[in-house]
Amino acid sequence: MTDTEKAPTYQDAPDKAEGEILPAQGETNELHRTFKARHIQMICLGANLSSGLFVSTGKALKYGSASGMLIGYSVVSIAVYLLMSLLTEITCIWPTSGSFIDHAARFVDPALGFAIGFCEWFAYMTIVASEAAIVRVLLTWWTTAIPTAACMTVFLAIVFAIHALPNRFFAEFEFLTACAKVTMMLILIFACIAMLAGAGSPPLHPLRLELHLRPRLPQRLQRQIMGISAGEARMPRWDMPRACKNLFVRLILFYELSIVFITLLVPYTSPDLLGTSSVAASPFVIALQNAHIPVLPSLLNAVILLGVCSNAAEAMYVASRILTSMSKMNMMPASFKKIDARGRPYLSLIATAICSTICTYINCSGTGAQIFTWFSSISSTVFFLAWLTVSITNIQMRKAVKAQNDPVFHLPFAFRLRGYPFPAIALLGMCLGCLGMMAYISVKPIDADTTAEGFFEMFLGVPVFVVAFLGYKVRFRTRVVDPKFAELRTGRRPLTGEEVRVLEEYGRLARWKRVVSYLRF
Repeated sequence: MTDTEKAPTYQDAPDKAEGEILPAQGETNELHRTFKARHIQMICLGANLSSGLFVSTGKALKYGSASGMLIGYSVVSIAVYLLMSLLTEITCIWPTSGSFIDHAARFVDPALGFAIGFCEWFAYMTIVASEAAIVRVLLTWWTTAIPTAACMTVFLAIVFAIHALPNRFFAEFEFLTACAKVTMMLILIFACIAMLAGAGSPPLHPLRLELHLRPRLPQRLQRQIMGISAGEARMPRWDMPRACKNLFVRLILFYELSIVFITLLVPYTSPDLLGTSSVAASPFVIALQNAHIPVLPSLLNAVILLGVCSNAAEAMYVASRILTSMSKMNMMPASFKKIDARGRPYLSLIATAICSTICTYINCSGTGAQIFTWFSSISSTVFFLAWLTVSITNIQMRKAVKAQNDPVFHLPFAFRLRGYPFPAIALLGMCLGCLGMMAYISVKPIDADTTAEGFFEMFLGVPVFVVAFLGYKVRFRTRVVDPKFAELRTGRRPLTGEEVRVLEEYGRLARWKRVVSYLRF
């Protein structure tokens, strides 16, 4: 096979009759569209109500202070909304399982699609291993008698078993675990309100408006899963915009309220925020223990343990779909594009499972743990690079639509982002700013000496991305896509009769009924 044949192209894709889904080039069978609106909304919501919110906020509060934490989470919340809006616009038209990876190769440069796709796959693969390591830490809340390797083995077996079942079982599992996490968050919010009102005996900490120039950003906000799951959504035009609006409101509710309560109940100078990486360092647990509420900390730990299984299953889902999509784009071996009768990309799942298992057990040794830390740190910067890619891709997509006079945004029920190009430019600026700050801190860390280990732990994702981009570009001699010749038909999905009927019924509703409809799944 020649280099040209390996590089992704869209020019030779056959046209299909109107109303059919146009598959990507080389596609022989497709993922099943079994995800409903409630699945997509709760999968995306559950992906972000992770151990990072319950536990890692303690570290953010300690090093960022109350004001820095509020600033950091608020900035990222705005960026998240912009990202979801841009993803929604483009995935409503091209709801491929490759999402922004496919779109980047289509509208910007195939090398960009390969680089961000490889880094995203690697990041999500290491997340599975990271969650396996967290399980052992969580179990120490109850007992230290279980060997680390045994904990990891049982955990991986559970995650792999979830994906051995048809996709609908994965969707229902994620739905139920997300419901459990949402319920736990509501319990914590009401408990915080009760403590602020005088329940128990918490030492209230006044919210001081002191700026330390150390804004802390939330970890592992997995917004990309919304775009990836669009490839298996039943009605992307109906499901994606609603998921975007619902998720943003709910995340703001959970994240911002949680941060406000944390800063009111736990001082950032609390010694309990240091000295452990377990749930004992969670500001929620610290507040509950200070208020002498004994039951909720154990319940919280149990929900986090369930959530860790959910997050690992989501990470494996995303990683396998990325690998399958890249295979269909001729960026990975052709065998990874194979999908069985139940809609599972089984070879991609097996490859991801093997790599995740290797990374998990590497983490058991001392030297391996340091290497794994470098690997897992890739996810910290890769997600910002992915957001940056989404903004650039959206700008180029708009240029292509305009250059070719395509009426896609003027069709009935077309979804078009308001205020364009402000959302894309704003997200672009935010991502560049965050990457710039991460680069500075990796070279000159706060309250620490500059070391190679510290640099790799903070910024390894960027050089990996650059090497992947340049390597693919040199190997296949790719060029930046001219908007006049960008492929606008392949993977495009016209509205189905069911979607048109649902949208028409929604359009006839009174305004207040439309608002109320968002309270349902």
